[in-house]
Amino acid sequence: MGTDVRTLGQGATALVIAAIAFGAGLLGDASHVAAGTTNYEWDGVPTIWRSGIWFPFVLSGSVVLAAWLSERSGSPPARRRSRADAATGVAAVVALYAVTALMRGEPATVSVVLVGALAVVIWSWWDPSPGALALACGAAVLGPLFEIGVVELGASSYADDSDGLGGVAPWLPCLYFAAGAVASRLWSAVQRDGA
Repeated sequence: MGTDVRTLGQGATALVIAAIAFGAGLLGDASHVAAGTTNYEWDGVPTIWRSGIWFPFVLSGSVVLAAWLSERSGSPPARRRSRADAATGVAAVVALYAVTALMRGEPATVSVVLVGALAVVIWSWWDPSPGALALACGAAVLGPLFEIGVVELGASSYADDSDGLGGVAPWLPCLYFAAGAVASRLWSAVQRDGA
């Protein structure tokens, strides 16, 4: 009787985070595809909302892993987050994703400064702790490296006016930074509603 009904088990938490990341990733990627920033190149590979079918699965798996690792790290958050906060944090990252679609053709300096500044705002609002910063910085490096590999494999490409960082957009590390920051405390917010 003393069980908090707002607490989810490990598996349910992972599934909820995976579903959130799956949907958010598709929304953001749809912005890139619609703007012509990103193109999926492999013929015959099924798509979901014009994204390669593999994309939302890789993204959601990465977010679940990042959230789980951050939860296990023992690094204390600067502030506890609730499920409502999680919705706002994810929405902020999706909005930033859409902003990056608008950066197509803009000078790299302008797009990196704008996206970078907004990413720092998201991190500092969400959780300006050293642990969240470390995860965000790791995502800012590993995410673009993965995408550079995907471009090298020929699975996707960025538009010629948006591929100045090894074949991907120069603002991409900033987008991954914001996503990593929010992923850093997503597990506890979803599992225990910030308790």
